[in-house]
Amino acid sequence: MSAGNLLAGLESMSLAELRATWTERLGVEPPKLRTRDLLALALAHRLQVRAHGALPGPAKRKMAELARRFTEDRSYTPTPGPALKSGSSLIKEWRGVRHEVRVLEDGFSYQGERLGSLSEAAQRITGTKWNGHVFFGLKARRR
Repeated sequence: MSAGNLLAGLESMSLAELRATWTERLGVEPPKLRTRDLLALALAHRLQVRAHGALPGPAKRKMAELARRFTEDRSYTPTPGPALKSGSSLIKEWRGVRHEVRVLEDGFSYQGERLGSLSEAAQRITGTKWNGHVFFGLKARRR
């Protein structure tokens, strides 16, 4: 059974079937979870990590920070980062030269070259690594 079909079928499996599938697919004993729903979620997560890889470090850190903030203050509401609309331009003057980066649906354009991130554009402009959102003034620099 493919991973996609298996994930879709987890919802209908019993606790015993989930435990057997865990052992068969992951080669280790499942955790001692007593609820079917929790074991199904844990198995789905493990299978997805195996198929697609784990979250990158920055995403893990961001999630940990959000969890910490929610634990400390249940009314905490995170604000989303800036939404850049396709077709907009970001203008930055750097060392007396005006630079324009265009926002595309799937990246950015600088001097006719397609780039995957604002950080790439900032590096092209400055010659050094920068956080693109900080360089273009979309996010405050951490102190």
